[in-house]
Amino acid sequence: MGTTERVVVDLPSELVASLREAVRRGDFGSEGEALSAILRALQGGGDVDEDIEALRTRVAEGMAEADAGEFVEADAVHADLRALIKATAERRG
Repeated sequence: MGTTERVVVDLPSELVASLREAVRRGDFGSEGEALSAILRALQGGGDVDEDIEALRTRVAEGMAEADAGEFVEADAVHADLRALIKATAERRG
């Protein structure tokens, strides 16, 4: 990534809490890593459309499974989503 610089920002408390929770869950190694992933996602441009389409596909599959009476525990869904988000951020970084 090259050199780094320190940036100080003021964020609403709820965003800071979300950021810290993502680090606590292990989605990111640090708050800086999480913010870097978010900023890289903003720079990603065209890949965002592909990511959104992939999410739409997964949601449609999940809805079809629910309509068929097939359910998955919320913790498993959350773990899958965290893994997808992390993989997407790593792919862009």
